[in-house]
Amino acid sequence: MSDIMTLQQTAEYLHLHPVTLRNKARNGEIPASKVGRQWRFSRAQLLAWIENGGDLPQELEDWALLELVQERRVADTGKRVPWEDIKARLGL
Repeated sequence: MSDIMTLQQTAEYLHLHPVTLRNKARNGEIPASKVGRQWRFSRAQLLAWIENGGDLPQELEDWALLELVQERRVADTGKRVPWEDIKARLGL
């Protein structure tokens, strides 16, 4: 099984309803990344999140941010979103 899971795979893995999982991802309550219009979940991040009582260790937060930056692409051009735009969206 891949380390990156879809919403449906993750819902089954965590024994959550897919709508509940989507809402938690949207609200930032669970580690997730959006690729295009689809939510993706890292098994490693989820395990670390569970083991840390709902918080990600800093090194995984940093890794998640880097993954987010690498995956964000402008849909119509395939170009990466400028770092400044991502920082602005994240309030950095």
